[in-house]
Amino acid sequence: MNIDKVKIQEAINSFLDEKVAYLKPLHKAMICICAILLPCVAFYFLSYSPKTVEINKLQSQQKQLEDEITKLEKASREITKHRAEMAETKLMFAKASALLPQQQEIPSLLTSISDIGQNSGLDFLSFIPKNEMRKEFYADIPVDIKVSGTYHNVGVFLDKISDLSRIVTVSDINMGGPKLQAGEMILETTFSLVTYRFVESAP
Repeated sequence: MNIDKVKIQEAINSFLDEKVAYLKPLHKAMICICAILLPCVAFYFLSYSPKTVEINKLQSQQKQLEDEITKLEKASREITKHRAEMAETKLMFAKASALLPQQQEIPSLLTSISDIGQNSGLDFLSFIPKNEMRKEFYADIPVDIKVSGTYHNVGVFLDKISDLSRIVTVSDINMGGPKLQAGEMILETTFSLVTYRFVESAP
């Protein structure tokens, strides 16, 4: 084995003595430069250049993934925002609906209004429910009312109406026909009372 190494070394030395030793200095310098550059060039084309292409490709893929993640994060925030807005809208709608009686509650509500009037010292001369007027998610139920009683009693009645848990509005109040009874001025008062009911959307 050592003999082979010696022979190889002798062959290299012989080649250098015969081929290189007699070359001009310029040629020797060029050979040395080539000997230095050749491994560098081989490394660039065989190792560095392919890896650079692969690195650039990976960087491009990374950028695409980062952009996709950014889009997904934004979409997630939008979904969370929309869900919060929807929940808030549903809550507000539920609160508003709670103030509007259902269809089956209307008779008892009108009875309650009549009872409030009588407990306030008023005599009902007329109590006429009108045709309801449907809106988007609720319906107006107007009632024309005529009562007899003192100004104070009318005020007590209207105050109690305003304290109802359901929405009830009063408009077009007119007072007239004063009559003195038992030392009190009795007035005939007419007004329009409007209550509302919740209208469920069609399935």
